Amino acid sequence: MDNEVKVTNIKSLIITSLIIVVVITMGTFAWLSYRSKSTAMVLTIGNVNDIQITLKPYQLDLELSPVLTYTSLDANEEYVTVSVTNNSSSQQYFSLFYDISHIDSSLVSSDFKYTILKSADNWSTSNMDTSGNFSSANTTNDFYILDEVSIPANTIWYYRVYTWVDGTNNPNVSNAVFKANLQAKLWGSTKPLPLFIRGNAVMDNINSTYVNNSTPGVDFSAISSDTNGKGIYLRAGTENTAHPIYYYRGEVNNNNLLFAGFCWKIVRTTDTGGIKLIYNGVPSNGTCNNTGTAAQISTTSKFNSERSSIADVGYMYGTRYTISSFTSSNLTSSYKYGNSVTYSNGTYTLIDIITSTGTWANDYNTLNNNHYTCLNNTGSCTSVYYIYSTNNVSTDGATNAHYITLNNGKSVNDAISEMYTNTNSSAIKTVIDTWYSSNMTSYTNMLEDTPWCNDRTIDTSNGWNPNGGDTVQTSFFAPYKRVMNINQPSFICDSVNDSFTVSSTRGNGDLTYPVGLITADEAAFAGSLFDIASANGISNETYYLYTGTNYHTISPFESSGAVVDVISILNDGRLGLDYYGLLSWANNSYNGVRPMVSLKPGLTYSGSGTTSDPYTVS
Repeated sequence: MDNEVKVTNIKSLIITSLIIVVVITMGTFAWLSYRSKSTAMVLTIGNVNDIQITLKPYQLDLELSPVLTYTSLDANEEYVTVSVTNNSSSQQYFSLFYDISHIDSSLVSSDFKYTILKSADNWSTSNMDTSGNFSSANTTNDFYILDEVSIPANTIWYYRVYTWVDGTNNPNVSNAVFKANLQAKLWGSTKPLPLFIRGNAVMDNINSTYVNNSTPGVDFSAISSDTNGKGIYLRAGTENTAHPIYYYRGEVNNNNLLFAGFCWKIVRTTDTGGIKLIYNGVPSNGTCNNTGTAAQISTTSKFNSERSSIADVGYMYGTRYTISSFTSSNLTSSYKYGNSVTYSNGTYTLIDIITSTGTWANDYNTLNNNHYTCLNNTGSCTSVYYIYSTNNVSTDGATNAHYITLNNGKSVNDAISEMYTNTNSSAIKTVIDTWYSSNMTSYTNMLEDTPWCNDRTIDTSNGWNPNGGDTVQTSFFAPYKRVMNINQPSFICDSVNDSFTVSSTRGNGDLTYPVGLITADEAAFAGSLFDIASANGISNETYYLYTGTNYHTISPFESSGAVVDVISILNDGRLGLDYYGLLSWANNSYNGVRPMVSLKPGLTYSGSGTTSDPYTVS
């Protein structure tokens, strides 16, 4: 008798809802033999929704020689029997695939085939369900033979899976060996990501075909290349989540998609199973090979109308506290500086005071714990100044200190909170919303409401931190730190306030439409590298986000002196600053705009993803 093993989902509150039985029947055959270490298994699943579970595999060793047809195997019952029982009240999705540990090169061929029969009445009747070959098989990726199959509620289906070599063309497969684990995945009631993404992905923390480093795998301190990432990657650390993150990197030409009458590039998947797309122009005779300004919407834009407040890095923003400057002549008296302030009856009073020596060269780098000043000798004032940046060099017209003015008892943290309140649309959000309302509203039901991460977190080691913030150092926003300083981009957006969404379920709920911009982190995953100035080896003109023009990301860069900046993807493919058009210099050129949307999970795709045969969605 076959041995039967029952494996129960480790989640609590188990409810039996889907059973898959895989049976392998042993026999002898002159030129085909199976050797299996397991013969039967039953897996009972509870609450399969949003849970991906891999069945314990069947370990198969096959020694293969040609036969004329898979039916030549019938006499000795040389096939795998799979029965699928869905006892739940809703349809469920499942897949069958081989995890291949060894395949001789002679078997990577259209002559090495599989044939799957299906029966709904336990073999009283049957029909051919599907067939295919192993010409694209390898030991790196799972090889799917049934994918995203939907079984109705309260239904039992039976399968026979034949694996055989077609001898019609007399292939030379003498003593060829195939070793693989036959596995199944249960996807629950929601259709999973399309196979062209998850079926071709490689873990990004290992050595692989286009990654020469075993540690750390893909190296984000270097641009994408044939040795540092090209293709689809699975983000390490997400592989055991309900919806692992997959992303495209490097010089790829199979991530093109037609949707809503526009061309798009697939960037990555989301943690809810959606697919993020970046705009890539208008198709020409069904092809999507746009570059330059043709890959952008027609309207160029500033990121915001001003650049003299940290409010101006916001995709939306609140009260603008304008950055102002003192010159050295304003700062040579014996003024007092406080660690904090109190406020009573309309008057600020400095606390934990230090007194200027009267010489700015001795004082400018000593204010790290004493940012507040009244610019007087008493330490009391009706408006107080918070200094966040200092220097002893004549820059910006000999200014040596940059500050914001606080009134009505507010502290610097109050001011930052007010600037980050999402009440006003940025210039670029207005452009994107206008474009969306004219072109995309009839497709909103196909889009998911995923967060667009405008991460405005300030590096707290610098001057916007009132307790020890270094006023001499530039204040950088968190995206800069991740993509340039430590080269550790992230798909996580920690701040709800900076996670722009339509609904407040997964973000701030401040958007009108489910549309946004790419992050600097996503560009770094794709293959770009950050550099503030042109440098040899930094540009990347081969990865798929390169267009030959400058365009915006949604990621803030720095608060430096009297200005703030946002990261762009530049015309040579690198991440950086376009000093002559990034934000608001009135007489300068503006950056291009490439909106992003995210397709809902469960849609159906066709096509091959090339520029001449882009994926289409329905």
